[in-house]
Amino acid sequence: MSTNASAPSPRKGPSTGQSQTTRDAGTFVKQYWLPIVLVIVAIVFILTNTNRAPLTILWVDINSPLWLTLTVTVLVGFVVGWFVGRRQKK
Repeated sequence: MSTNASAPSPRKGPSTGQSQTTRDAGTFVKQYWLPIVLVIVAIVFILTNTNRAPLTILWVDINSPLWLTLTVTVLVGFVVGWFVGRRQKK
């Protein structure tokens, strides 16, 4: 039993000399430059606020490090934005 299968031909891409990964990274940065900048600013802001701060949630008083409060706030905002983005795609 003989099969007539040939080896797959190499993918032909643009002859610019750039790899696919480099183009993908460049496209990603161009498309998402604002969120990248905002994440960097948020990280710097969180890292520079290390003192303790009181926080009241409804009737509960909490005294926690400010960096922890800011990190939780940023993560909650990220999760809410992610769910809103998924909802709009449908």
